[in-house]
Amino acid sequence: LLLLDLALLAGASRNTIATLVGLDVAMILTGLIGALATEGAAFRIAWWGISTGFFVVLLYFLVGTLTQNAAQKSGDVASLFGTLRNLIIVLWSAYPIVWIIGTEGTIELIGLGPETAAFMVLDL
Repeated sequence: LLLLDLALLAGASRNTIATLVGLDVAMILTGLIGALATEGAAFRIAWWGISTGFFVVLLYFLVGTLTQNAAQKSGDVASLFGTLRNLIIVLWSAYPIVWIIGTEGTIELIGLGPETAAFMVLDL
């Protein structure tokens, strides 16, 4: 819903909105496969990489296409879009990092408690 709201604020086309939503769904589903996988670390990391790849493409659309669309709107709308876009980029960029360094990934630099707390804060 955040991407849909941001795309509507920027005045994105239906195709752009569909692309963003599709990328978001693909990112979430591939991340879920990685989180639920029991086949071993390499399999989990591969799905994490695929999910992160979808995320990078999604960022490309946020920074490129949507930013260009928002720049054509009024100054207030463009400013609000920029603030919300940057907030989403910063917060969403933390998800794959927490995943890979937590118990879901293979590095396990942080335990289950701090990992859960980090995801809880990021979800706010």
